Amino acid sequence: SLTGAWAETHGHPFATSIFNTMAAGGGELLCVSGAALGAAIASLFASRRVQDDHAGPSQMEMMRQLMQQQYQAQYAGSHAKDLSVPCQEDMDQRAAAAQKNLNFEIPRWEGFSMEDARKRSEQAKQSFKELSPQEVLSKLQRGNARFWTGHATRPEKSAFERRALIMAQFPFTAVLGCSDSRVPVEVVFDQGLGDMFVVRVAGNLLDTSTKASLQYAVHHLKVKVLLVMGHEGCGAVKAAGLPLAKIEQEPEELAAALKLMKGGLNEHRLQNIHDARAYDREAVVTNVRRQVEGLCEDPAIMAKVQSKELMIVGCFYEISSGIVDFFLEVTEGLGDKQPAPVVKGKSSGV
Repeated sequence: SLTGAWAETHGHPFATSIFNTMAAGGGELLCVSGAALGAAIASLFASRRVQDDHAGPSQMEMMRQLMQQQYQAQYAGSHAKDLSVPCQEDMDQRAAAAQKNLNFEIPRWEGFSMEDARKRSEQAKQSFKELSPQEVLSKLQRGNARFWTGHATRPEKSAFERRALIMAQFPFTAVLGCSDSRVPVEVVFDQGLGDMFVVRVAGNLLDTSTKASLQYAVHHLKVKVLLVMGHEGCGAVKAAGLPLAKIEQEPEELAAALKLMKGGLNEHRLQNIHDARAYDREAVVTNVRRQVEGLCEDPAIMAKVQSKELMIVGCFYEISSGIVDFFLEVTEGLGDKQPAPVVKGKSSGV
């Protein structure tokens, strides 16, 4: 196969042996587990470079080959001498210039074993344990700052880094967010695979299933920050503000969710706001506060807050700017008090 030829050409012994075995079968089916075959293929592109100058063609040679293919494709069928493929010396000069200008790099790669993956997982676990809730909040604030300023790192995992995630997950935060397509939580906070435990539902509404998911994250995954995030222009919150007769025209389950949300909006207070954008923000912020208050009614969750293992945060995401406003923090037991807004200077910020 083409993949097998690639492996043989590039001197990858493990992958080559698998493909040779398959070829030797004479077309018969070879039973290989998905994980083993995936590891063989992924090892062609794994995360660490092989420092071996003799393992394959040099960068210059690879660049020269690419440029030759480009010329051949560009001038295919031409009979004019001046449009033929350039001489070797000219090609070397062009390849060197292209490599310099484009910082062209064709790396060699190697993977790591399942034992390495276990070690990486243990390292991730230890790093996770050392984080405090305030450090996690700062991490989220910095990630959002990278996102809205256009400097997001878009952290991705290599094939073998993803293998380490098979062992366990150590998300540092759990998020109750809206299912709105414009609010992808990991993107907004510039986080990657395994970083965030995300529960998304229309209107970031706390109900039986969403609360159960967050309880799992707090008690079993030991997340450090419990984040409730509303957003600008939330359709669910707007719908919850409609007259009750209009809401009851919706399908039964949707109407029940909207009525549950409507009960916490304090519409009597909101009707005094006449600016449309201010009304939208205040309605969403009020809904976030109600969900935070619902979490604060859970004794087991509040015990984690009281012991400084957990922080509950309410925030508002402005779609138009990309900025997340962390406006509410619960960092201690409340007793009969209501969650208080963040005092200026209290959060560490970016």
